[in-house]
Amino acid sequence: MLSHLEFRPVTEADLDAFDLAFQSESGATQYQWFGFTPTTALREALRTRGLLAGADNMLAVTVNGELAGRVEWLEQRWGRRDTSLCWEIAIGLLPDSRGRGIGTWAQRELVRYLFTHTRVERVQATTDPENRAEVRCLEKVGFRLEGIVRRAQWRGGRWHDQLLFSILRDEFDQKTAGSSAGSTR
Repeated sequence: MLSHLEFRPVTEADLDAFDLAFQSESGATQYQWFGFTPTTALREALRTRGLLAGADNMLAVTVNGELAGRVEWLEQRWGRRDTSLCWEIAIGLLPDSRGRGIGTWAQRELVRYLFTHTRVERVQATTDPENRAEVRCLEKVGFRLEGIVRRAQWRGGRWHDQLLFSILRDEFDQKTAGSSAGSTR
C-alpha cells in the first residue's frame, strides 16, 4: 500500500544504499547500467551543498518512511546560458520499489516541485525506447514525446537512441488542475 510517499534530503546512508543497489545491471536495470562508476563527486556534493541548489540535484523518495529511491534534476540548456535553462529529470528506484506506482508519483511531484520553486518553463526527460514502463510513467504525468535523439547514449557496449519527452508549465497546470497535490497515486 502506498499510503505515505514523500521526498526528503539525501543522507550519506542513502548514498550507501544507492551504491549497493545500483552498482550492478540487475540493480540499476539494463537502461541505467553504465558500468562501475565512482560516487565521490556525489558524496562531495552532499557534504558541501546537500545535493541541492546546483546544476545537479537529488532528493530521496520514501514510502512510509522507508527509502524507495531517488529523483534527480539537472540543468540543460537549449541556447544561451543565461536565458535557456530547463530541468531534465531522472529517477532511480530500488529494486523492491519498482512496479508499484512510486515512479509515477515521484516524477509528477518532482515536476510540481520544480514548477513551484524554480522559474523554468520546461521540464524534460529522456529514456530508452524499449523502457516501456518509463514511457508509460512519463505519459501519465503529462509529458509529451518530442522525438528521438539518435545514438545519444553509450551503454552496454553500443550506442542507444533516447526518446525525448517534455512538459511545459501551463500543460502541467492544466493536467493537474483537478488533482490533489497530496495524491499518492
